[in-house]
Amino acid sequence: MTLTAPVPVPALAQPQNVINILLLGSDQSSVESVGRTDTIVIVSVHPDRPSVSLLSIPRDFYAWMPGRGFGKINTAFSKGGPALMEATIRHNFGIYIDYHARVGFDSFVKIVDALGGVEVAVECPLHDTFPDPSSPSGESDIDLYPGMHHLDGKHALWYARSRWNTSDFARHRRQQQVLRGLYGQIRSLGIIPKIPSLWGAVRKSVSTDLDLPGLVRLGSIGTRLDPIDVKSRFVGASAVTAWKDPKGLYVLVPDYEALTGVVAEALAPPPVRSPEIVGRVEVVNGAPYQDWGLVAAERLRWEGFEVLRVQPAEEPQPRTQIVDLTTGADAGSSSARYRLMRLYRLSGEDVISAPTDGSEADFVVRLGRNYDPCVAARSR
Repeated sequence: MTLTAPVPVPALAQPQNVINILLLGSDQSSVESVGRTDTIVIVSVHPDRPSVSLLSIPRDFYAWMPGRGFGKINTAFSKGGPALMEATIRHNFGIYIDYHARVGFDSFVKIVDALGGVEVAVECPLHDTFPDPSSPSGESDIDLYPGMHHLDGKHALWYARSRWNTSDFARHRRQQQVLRGLYGQIRSLGIIPKIPSLWGAVRKSVSTDLDLPGLVRLGSIGTRLDPIDVKSRFVGASAVTAWKDPKGLYVLVPDYEALTGVVAEALAPPPVRSPEIVGRVEVVNGAPYQDWGLVAAERLRWEGFEVLRVQPAEEPQPRTQIVDLTTGADAGSSSARYRLMRLYRLSGEDVISAPTDGSEADFVVRLGRNYDPCVAARSR
């Protein structure tokens, strides 16, 4: 494969008041140290609605860095600081960045611990070993099984960073799970109105060009944001191809035509919800584990469904089923039913049509013994 310098991607069409924030996670302990940024997330904040769209970029993305040539995008910051990183994002994705924020390992751990930890819906089993100065052996294991887990800062960092027996795309999902969990924790603790008094501590932990008025503005948007209006997307296999560069390094080469479509869909606001839009779901947990209903509910919210309630089944359910309470006559209900079938990899025999009986829900998802949270996580 021979690569030539790509022309700059046309600027992404976005409303004028959209705020694009570049979140970077460094592979260094201290935020003062300059290293690779293995976590790269673009956050588009739409103030009017409000809504938020998250887009994760793989660290191995083979990017054209203006004035520097080709290289893994996670090296751009170390080669030219935030200016080169933002120019690289603009050249390869057509996204203009308004602010950036970067944290190191230690700062991330301190932030999570200061918030009292983070609740994460773990969908896939995760096992790994990490260096741990607090352990007598110098290392510790992390072993997480599907379910709801309250993670302290150290374990949240390990969960987000783990590379053993997992793909970079799976890491993206886990990183965004942690981000969404932290936002939920911030809301529940009522921290957003306290931003001015916490500004000094924030500046010590986060390297950013965001000033206090800008952070207060974002906080005011956050107080009005419904978590269902947070959309998660990833630059995945449909837009990149694995390759070895001239130095023999594993990289992901973009298909810019496909990438443009991925970016446009990812950073557009979620569809406007109304009572007429089908997508209200009730979860009945007949799976073997008590908290798997909550795990399923979190994935459904990621997929744009409104989860009305989660409750246990009266008795174990052998197979996962979808109960369709809609008439099924309109395109909205058909689309939602198809999305649910794809999410759980079900066939038509697993879908039951039933009268609404006054229920507010459009669908009931009955989780059975064959429910696999990890399969649902990989459906996108």
